[in-house]
Amino acid sequence: MTSDPRVRMLDDLIAGRWILTLEPTADGDQEVVAYRPIGWTGPNPHERLAAPDHDAMRALLESRHTDTEDPPHG
Repeated sequence: MTSDPRVRMLDDLIAGRWILTLEPTADGDQEVVAYRPIGWTGPNPHERLAAPDHDAMRALLESRHTDTEDPPHG
């Protein structure tokens, strides 16, 4: 598997390791939110990530692969 965090982030999304959605914020705007799928057996099955836009969410998901050797699998 490649060590490029961009490729690993895309692999996580394609493999269904994250569910992305838009949710309203208190100020009436929207944020991009990532959840683990139902039945996730990897670490922290109730994990929720939030970012103000898609670029920030991509960066957040990519950053999760800069410190670990292998992505978590569920």
